[in-house]
Amino acid sequence: MTVDAHVYCLPPRLTDPNVRLPESENKILEAIYSHPESALALKLASVREIRKSMKKYFIDRVVLVSLPWTSHELCCENNDYLLEIAAAQKSFWVVCAVQPKDNSWLAESERCINNGAIGLKINPDWQGYELDGKEMDELAEFIKVKNRFLMVHIDHIFKESSASPAKLCQLVKRHPETRILASHLGGMLGLYNLYPPIKNLLRNVWFDTAVSSTIKMVSFYMEAGLQDKIIFGSDFPFNHCHSQGEVVKDIKALNLKTEVENLIFSDNFFMLAGQNCDECL
Repeated sequence: MTVDAHVYCLPPRLTDPNVRLPESENKILEAIYSHPESALALKLASVREIRKSMKKYFIDRVVLVSLPWTSHELCCENNDYLLEIAAAQKSFWVVCAVQPKDNSWLAESERCINNGAIGLKINPDWQGYELDGKEMDELAEFIKVKNRFLMVHIDHIFKESSASPAKLCQLVKRHPETRILASHLGGMLGLYNLYPPIKNLLRNVWFDTAVSSTIKMVSFYMEAGLQDKIIFGSDFPFNHCHSQGEVVKDIKALNLKTEVENLIFSDNFFMLAGQNCDECL
C-alpha cells in the first residue's frame, strides 16, 4: 500500500489564480498565487486531478491537507470542502487547518475532529506567530488529549523563520507526548537523532519527505537511524515538480530495502495516525 500523507486540495473558487484574497494572506499570495507556475499548480489542487494522479502512480490513499490560511474563515472554508470529500470518498483522509491566533480555533478543531479529521495543520510563518510561542501550548495539549497529530510546516536551517527547527525543539520540550508530523524533513532536525539528548526529544516526532528537490536527504535520515519515522509526503501539487510520481520515483531510486520502503510508503504513517485511520480502512 502507498499513502501520500501531504497533498493539498482547495475549494474550486480558490484554484483560480486570479481569486481575490485579503491582504492578510500575503504569505500565501507570495508563495502560491504569485508563483510563476501558479496556474498549473492550482489547477492540480482539485479532487479530479488528485484522483487522476493517484491512479497514474498507483497511490492507494491520500491525506488531503487544508492550506494553513491566516484567515480563520478561509481555514473553515477549506476544511468544509475537504471533510465533505472524505465523507464521500474513502480513499481520502483529511488534515484540517486552524489559526491558533483566532479565538475560534478550539471550536473549529473540535468540529473538524468530530467530522473525521485525523490531524490539524499549522504554519506559524504564514499565520503570524512563533512555533514555540504561547499560542501553541493549548493547541499542542488539545492534540494530545484528542489522540490526533499536529502537522507543522518547518523551514530549513538556512532560513530565519518563526517555524524553525530550533523552535520545534522548544515546542517538543514543553509537549513531549504530542505527536507531530514535521514537514520538509523537519528542516533536517532529524540528523540530530545521532545526538542522544535530541534522539529522546524526538520520540514522538515523524518527518515527511516534502523535500522533492533534495530527496537524497532521506538517505541521510536513514543513516541517522530514523527509518521508522520517515513518512512519504509529496507536497503535491505545490512541490517543485508538481508531481506525486516524481517523488515516488526518487525515493525508490535510493535503493532502500523493501521493508524500509514499506515503512516510508505506509507503515510509519499508520504508526503516527493510529486507529484514527484504521477505522476508515
